[in-house]
Amino acid sequence: MIGLIVDTIRSPLATFQNLRAMPWTMSERWSLVLVTAALAAILSWLGAQLLPASAEAGGVIARLAATPLAMAGVQVGSAVLGAFLLSEVGRVFGGTGRFPDALLAVGWIEAVMIVLQLLQLVLTVVLPPLGALVGIGTLLLAGYLIVAMTMAVHGFRNPLLVVVGIVATVMVTSLLMSMVAATLGLIPGASA
Repeated sequence: MIGLIVDTIRSPLATFQNLRAMPWTMSERWSLVLVTAALAAILSWLGAQLLPASAEAGGVIARLAATPLAMAGVQVGSAVLGAFLLSEVGRVFGGTGRFPDALLAVGWIEAVMIVLQLLQLVLTVVLPPLGALVGIGTLLLAGYLIVAMTMAVHGFRNPLLVVVGIVATVMVTSLLMSMVAATLGLIPGASA
């Protein structure tokens, strides 16, 4: 698995083609998403236990980290929404990807991020400044992998257009989710 993760960082397009060529069933793709969500929730909880000062200043994410089941639920929901948007928005713009491949891509990105999250947690405990640098690097790598995996899923060739599409999709989705949350009264101080 470490070899696949290194290959993903070096050449995400080729690695995803190799992953897609493996005989993944749909239930195995779902299992990847569920296992990575559970591991991410456990690591977030562990981070909150080992670094209580940062957890107290963390707001909503810190509250979720204190409840691993809720965090895992949010992770799964985010992964499913991300895979749905990756497949459907990409197809609107001429992509050829389908939901099962998008689910595999999102699950695999999360698997790579978990390894880096574990590394960051260890380094933050041992050497906090280095842990912070790994955290920044992890965020940059996540963005890079999202763009590369979107290109791999849909067969897109222009990374700049993919970045624009992803940013626009995130903005529109955030706006719509905020409007729904405000309508349902989930945002304090917002009125319907």
